[in-house]
Amino acid sequence: MNSFKLQTRYAQSLFDLAQENNAIDRVYEDMLLIKKVCEESPQLKAILKNPVIKPSKKKSIIHDIFSSKVEQISILFMELLVTKRRDVILFEIADRYTELYKEFNHIKTVRFTTAQVLDEVIVDDIRREIEEKLSSKIDLQLFVNPKLLGGFSLTVEGKQYDASFSKQITKLKKEFNKNIYERIF
Repeated sequence: MNSFKLQTRYAQSLFDLAQENNAIDRVYEDMLLIKKVCEESPQLKAILKNPVIKPSKKKSIIHDIFSSKVEQISILFMELLVTKRRDVILFEIADRYTELYKEFNHIKTVRFTTAQVLDEVIVDDIRREIEEKLSSKIDLQLFVNPKLLGGFSLTVEGKQYDASFSKQITKLKKEFNKNIYERIF
C-alpha cells in the first residue's frame, strides 16, 4: 500500500474517533505538538524508525514524553501505531491529520515570506487582510528569506504571488536583455 494512502487512513480514523469524542480541536493541538517534537528531535525519529527497539520500550518513551501534554485519545492512538508497527510514519500521520482538520474547518494555509522578521502588529494586519480577501480562516505561516531583498511572496493553495524586489529586478533584467532596436535599412 502506498504511504500516502496509509497516512490518510490512519489520520482519518483518528479524526473520526476525535469527532465521536468531541475532541477534534484538542487532538489537532496534540498533532501540532507531535509534529513539532518530531521535527525538533531527531533522536525520537530515530527511536521510532528503529525496528530493534521493542514496542514496549517505544510505548514507554512516548508515554514519558507526551502523557502530561496530550489527550488520552492521542496517547492511545500513538500506542496503537507502535503496536501495528506504523510508528515510523507518526510524523506523516500527524501532518495528514492537521490537513484533514483544516479541510473540515475550511482553513486555508497561507505561506507568507518576507526579507526580514515582521512586527506582530503588522502580522495581525496582514492576517486580517488576507482573511478578508479569501473570505476564509487562514493558517498563516511566516518565513524569512533575505534573498527577497524586500517586498513579500505569498502562496495560497499552490498559487504564488511574488511581490518581492528580487522578482522585480529579475523582470527588469529580462526586459533590458531584449533587443528592441530594429534595423530599418
